[in-house]
Formats: sequence, structure tokens, C-alpha cells
Amino acid sequence: MLSAPLRAGDEKAALDPRRALWPSRGMISVVLVASEDLTGLAAQMAMLVPAAVDGLVKEVILVADGEPGVEALAEDSGARLVKAPGEVGVRLSAGAAVARGDWILTLRSAPALREGWREPVEKHLAGGAGAPAYLTVPGGMLSKLSPRLHGVVVRRLDWPAVVGDEKALAKALKARRLSY
Repeated sequence: MLSAPLRAGDEKAALDPRRALWPSRGMISVVLVASEDLTGLAAQMAMLVPAAVDGLVKEVILVADGEPGVEALAEDSGARLVKAPGEVGVRLSAGAAVARGDWILTLRSAPALREGWREPVEKHLAGGAGAPAYLTVPGGMLSKLSPRLHGVVVRRLDWPAVVGDEKALAKALKARRLSY
């Protein structure tokens, strides 16, 4: 089995077989658009913790428009807080502008990520040739006909100048669908 070369300080990779499969580690900046749903935001962030511990998620950028309690949530969780009033596209772009990861994953408080979200994202990062993608909510037959979007995965350097919501972003980038 081929594995990626170890980076300095990444000795744990030699002990974790999952890390050997994905050469691109620690490079996602999650841009999470804040809402007044603090419970949903906290749940979304909780689903990101294992990916951060394993090195897949580099940072979480919480983009807020003055929603109550979001500043405390960012402080308690270690997320970077960006204050950006306006529509979703403006807020996504504000978060993307300060992102440090090679890739950006956009999210909102709902629908919440579920177990298994990482596998299609990691596979895409390892073999997607830099193409943008959108992550859909798992479900039955209805979700195949009309998928609900979790968010969009796009290289930071490919972030477009003008962005609408996630559906418009995925369409403009001609993103491929990732399901789990």
C-alpha cells in the first residue's frame, strides 16, 4: 500500500492506518455560517471535532451577523469568529477570505453532519483532482431525487469572486455530488 510521506511532527500518521490512505491531511477550513440555532451550531461543530483531532480539519471559521450567543460559542469552541453582515453568499466569502486551509467546506447549523461524512470527503480530496464537490444529506429515495445540501468543498484558491448560497456556488463551480 502506498502512503504519503510524513510531515514533520506527524509521527502519529505512522501508527494510524487511516492517515496512510489520504495524502492530503489537515487542510480543510470549515466556513460555518452562524444562525440563532446555537444547539444546531454546537452539534455541527461537535461532528467536526474528530476530524480536527485526526488532522483533516485545520480550522473552523464561524461567520456571524450579530446572532446572540455566537461569540461565546466561538470562544468556547476555539473557532475563529468573523463578523460579516449580509446575505449567505457575502458571509461565505468573508469566511473564505480568512481561511488558511487548502480546501474550504461550507456548512450551516442544519442539516447537521452525520457519522460517515468524512469518508467521501477524504476520498474526494485524495482522488478528486482538485475538482469542487458538494456533500449531500444521506437519506432514502427522496434524497436521490432532490438532495439536501450539507455544503460545498472547494479549493481555497478556486473560490469565486461572487457567491450566492451553497446551491448557487455548487452550480457555478459545476461541483460533483458526494454522498454518504
